[in-house]
Amino acid sequence: MNQKNFNNNITGTQKEDTPESTMQQGRDCFLSYRFEIMEDDNIYSVSFNGKLTDEETRKILESIQNCLYEKIPDAIQMYLYQNNLAYSGFVSTKKPLEHSKVMELAGSLLYPGSNSSLDSYFRNADTCYVIADHQKWISENCCKGCYFAVKIAHPIDKGLYQYHIIGQTFNYDETTGDESGYFAIRTNRDDGYLDNIVISDSEPVLPSFGCIDMLGILLNIDSIQTVEQIEKIAVK
Repeated sequence: MNQKNFNNNITGTQKEDTPESTMQQGRDCFLSYRFEIMEDDNIYSVSFNGKLTDEETRKILESIQNCLYEKIPDAIQMYLYQNNLAYSGFVSTKKPLEHSKVMELAGSLLYPGSNSSLDSYFRNADTCYVIADHQKWISENCCKGCYFAVKIAHPIDKGLYQYHIIGQTFNYDETTGDESGYFAIRTNRDDGYLDNIVISDSEPVLPSFGCIDMLGILLNIDSIQTVEQIEKIAVK
């Protein structure tokens, strides 16, 4: 099915907001969802309103785990459509990624005392999932980049958003072979302050190059507490 016909079919067959569908979804109101994927050159974003249970959200993440990053927006929409999940306002975008901005965001996510800008960046959705898998050669011999997985959720019965953050920034000097990295696992306390569960400020925990399963990290982000867990899940 080509993309034009697929989108037309979805527009004509989205489930209506009925009491029966509300009970099936496990929610009594639509929530806003956002998925964002940052790779070397582009940012792929998806947003929609829906009534997903935690299990349904997990199944969406499982369904896209082996997708190429640029295919994820279509795969999410296909999953919603094929599983008859109530949703509306589906929007997907692609825009160029700026190296300086993604590195600045990584610093805000990972470094203690630097999370003041997170609220304005992430709080335009009730539930937000973000991954970054980014590297750039700054000069002929120097590469800098970052990995991070972020889950932000706004519990219906609480005022504070819940943050789960895992990520790393790194530098690689091809001339000397030297690598340095800053790795952190962070989550927030009841007062909203981000706690550092793990910090490593020396050699990179995750390889600077290679296949890193960022979606695998995102799938397990609620339960990851150690470097050993990260290495088992992420490094292939």
